[in-house]
Amino acid sequence: MKSYINPNIPVLRPSDTVDDALLLFSDFKTNHLPYVIDRSFEGFFSEDLLLNYDSDDRLTDIQPLPAEEIILENDPLTEAVRKAAAAQIMLLPLLNADGEFMGVIEKTELYERFIRHFALHEAGGLLEINLKGKDYSLAEIARIIEGESGKIISLFITHDINNDMVLSLKLDITHISAVISALGRFGYEVISYHSSEPVNNLEKDRFEMLMKYLSI
Repeated sequence: MKSYINPNIPVLRPSDTVDDALLLFSDFKTNHLPYVIDRSFEGFFSEDLLLNYDSDDRLTDIQPLPAEEIILENDPLTEAVRKAAAAQIMLLPLLNADGEFMGVIEKTELYERFIRHFALHEAGGLLEINLKGKDYSLAEIARIIEGESGKIISLFITHDINNDMVLSLKLDITHISAVISALGRFGYEVISYHSSEPVNNLEKDRFEMLMKYLSI
């Protein structure tokens, strides 16, 4: 995660005044900046918040906004992206194992890394399989897909709002109707999909679960 930090985002300190901070907002064209005391992350200041104060007021006398989500140094990429998707602020603080502030990561950087890591920028189909109550076999799923002339490029497992496991797959083919039908014959429930080819006889009502990771 350390390599994801944007070193160009300035950090606000207790000795800064409102005027100091507003100048940084103007220079860096950002809506939020991190506020740090020594190595401790205290929250974010926004330009809108600081406009309510006098220009010579010290930041130490103003309550910052809490972080909606915090990324830890050892978080896997999928967990970091999940946190980014849950946060409204475009910046997320990164803390080390001792809880010390390391820097901030931009949402767009996480999304771009996620897309590259799982080859989502490559041509091909995306689909999600609900694994609720099913003893699934990844080898069997791969064989079913290969039987329809496809291959799995990447995969990851998440949980939906009901805490059911969802297997998300990126395939190397765009024509995935036959794959979806074959998976259904073997008892696998495809709950969402995305492809350049229209998929017949299926409802496209649950694709939001996957696309939240990709909404830049």
